[in-house]
Amino acid sequence: MKLGDKQVKWLSKIFKSNRLQEQKTLLDSVNRWNSFISEICFKDQSKLTLIQKAAVLSFWYYTEMHSGGHSGYFDCYPGVNSEDLIWALCEVGGSAYVDNYKEAVINGHDDGYLKTDNIFYSTVPSLSNILMEYVEVHYEDILEK
Repeated sequence: MKLGDKQVKWLSKIFKSNRLQEQKTLLDSVNRWNSFISEICFKDQSKLTLIQKAAVLSFWYYTEMHSGGHSGYFDCYPGVNSEDLIWALCEVGGSAYVDNYKEAVINGHDDGYLKTDNIFYSTVPSLSNILMEYVEVHYEDILEK
């Protein structure tokens, strides 16, 4: 079956419209993620809702892991209660990271956190992807209006 000029133009218009909508959706998602970081992550944690707190605790863990590994995380966030981070990771959908975090707390110092850091980096999906999805799904509850 051969398409006529009108059909080709019509399909082209639909595909272009779909591409523009996908680009707008992606841009909205990026803007929400950036707003989460700039507006929520630096707030006093005592003023956060539970949904915000779960995202923020997980975000700082993810960020420090990519900066200094578990050693850096424990150095920068000594006041974070381990149970709070475990709760936050589970809340955002990062339960695959919990056992490794617990191992880092208990035995990670034995090898300078090499094993637990490597497990963190190889776990899929990445915590960044999990967190971005969580922020996207809950953006109305996370971002203040």
